[in-house]
Amino acid sequence: MDANKDDLARAYDTIATWFDQHRTRTLIEQPYLDALVQALPPGAAILDLGCGTGEPILHYLRERGCAVTGVDASAAMLVIARRRFPGTRLIKGDMRTLALDQTFDAVIAWHSLFHLPHADQRAMFATFARLLRPRGILMFTSGSEQGETWSDNGGQMLYHASLDSADYRRLLEEHGFQVLRHAADDAACGGATVWMAQLR
Repeated sequence: MDANKDDLARAYDTIATWFDQHRTRTLIEQPYLDALVQALPPGAAILDLGCGTGEPILHYLRERGCAVTGVDASAAMLVIARRRFPGTRLIKGDMRTLALDQTFDAVIAWHSLFHLPHADQRAMFATFARLLRPRGILMFTSGSEQGETWSDNGGQMLYHASLDSADYRRLLEEHGFQVLRHAADDAACGGATVWMAQLR
């Protein structure tokens, strides 16, 4: 199977309503989101890459006074998000080619970076650094070892890929980040591998 950005966006367009209905609202991500908010200034500007319908992460950050900008490649997912969060800046776009007129206190790529092929993931770390303000924080999820896979989501096959942990750590360091937190296969967070790093 070919990992194609347009196929991914079309797949999410097809399953947007299904995804919104099945995406848990139980905030298993809360310990990581709370750590992020505590490390940021009040009213922090946060870029949520792969925001989907905005539930539950964008919603939670907005409730904590953060100014969140959401980006997603799926127009159908953003239709739901715009209806749910009027007045929030929501942009249809591909994180790989994103051109924005501002920088952010934090960038989140929660369950989104892993939809990119290996080479594109590696290239994203320069983009993350460019989008962040000095001392800004990057938080993303990954797998815990290198590989590729496809999964059935609402009848659509979605591509996932991961580098190994040593590769992510090297990429972070090469692009000026200091790792603050790394949790591999966190059972309390749905098995997610979570990275939190600060731009030096």
